[in-house]
Amino acid sequence: MTVTQIIDEIKNISSEKYAAFVRKMIQSETGYGKGDVVLGCKTPDLRKIAKKYQDAISMDDLLKLLQSQYHEVRILSLIIMRHKFQNENLQKNIVKMYLDNAGFINNWDLVDISARHIVGSYFSHDDDIFEQLSNSPDLWENRIAVVATHAFIGQNYFDLTLRLCKKFMTHKHHLIHKACGWMLREIGKKNENVLADFLRENHSHMPRIMLSYAKERLHPQKVEFLRHDLRRYISDVP
Repeated sequence: MTVTQIIDEIKNISSEKYAAFVRKMIQSETGYGKGDVVLGCKTPDLRKIAKKYQDAISMDDLLKLLQSQYHEVRILSLIIMRHKFQNENLQKNIVKMYLDNAGFINNWDLVDISARHIVGSYFSHDDDIFEQLSNSPDLWENRIAVVATHAFIGQNYFDLTLRLCKKFMTHKHHLIHKACGWMLREIGKKNENVLADFLRENHSHMPRIMLSYAKERLHPQKVEFLRHDLRRYISDVP
């Protein structure tokens, strides 16, 4: 087994038709993902390939996959990293590799498939890493910080997520607003009152898309107060 063989296997089951769809989805031609090379291999197929090699592949080869020019190869590497992370003896090295190479985790799908399971699972909600990532000038490190807090939401700890969401209300990029809205919605699944209280306090200065994502599954009575803010959100309220 070599890295080249794995990449060739991905190429052999890739489709240009699907690649064109992915390029639009991750904006690899003109947007935030500009310059990324897309092969057109679907994630379920990548998972099958990952399962085939995940136990045998070395950490050195895993790093080569993570640093690949190909978008799907980096997805494959992150799937394998999640698997290897289950080995407590490898966790420290996996996290170091992940953070040292965050520049290759450079689109929303790469972040979303990995941040919770690696960063969120390894660090405590009090660790400085979240401050460092959220203060980074890099869009994707900011998203890693937010999405990683999903692990804490699952444990009914919401404070870090709420702090980051409040911090990122002034962020310039809609992908951070979407990530925050998604995490707020996850909080709402665990505790509607916590989310409703946060929205009641902050909705008037939240980015529209963050609010829209956050309140998506809340009971209408929980967001009745939004009806009174007609200036900005009338089209969001039924």
